[in-house]
Amino acid sequence: MRSRRGPQIDVDMPEVDHLSIVREACTRKSHEYSAVWCVLDTELDQSLADDLVREASRTSVELCLSTPCFEFWLIMHHVDCTRPFQSAEEAKKKLKSLVPSWSEGTTRFSDFSHGLEDACRRARKIDPTGREVSKNPSTNAWRLVTELRAGLD
Repeated sequence: MRSRRGPQIDVDMPEVDHLSIVREACTRKSHEYSAVWCVLDTELDQSLADDLVREASRTSVELCLSTPCFEFWLIMHHVDCTRPFQSAEEAKKKLKSLVPSWSEGTTRFSDFSHGLEDACRRARKIDPTGREVSKNPSTNAWRLVTELRAGLD
């Protein structure tokens, strides 16, 4: 993603709670970037998801949320999956069964790049608006992919 052409992307992984990440992102948008996205998990916490959406709309920060976890977005690169997960750990086990070499510390784009179009299509099918962020399972990561691609044109 980091290239001289197209959008310039900075990745930051602060060790703070989800709401603090959204608040920090707001300060960066106004000073450093034209668009700021927070890529976060809901961990099946409806209250957290609601708070994140409320805070992001107040601060004009875009959210890329996955329920129960980001790994669901990665699963969608390999298979169509619409059954609910009982936990983030269950989703991670499913991903590991699909990509045996995967681990949280070693996510390689090459393991998922071939399925990007399928993942976007599958995720849009579950949530066409990208706004049903607490639906289990769901991910609106396709919105971020769409915006990044638009920046490459």
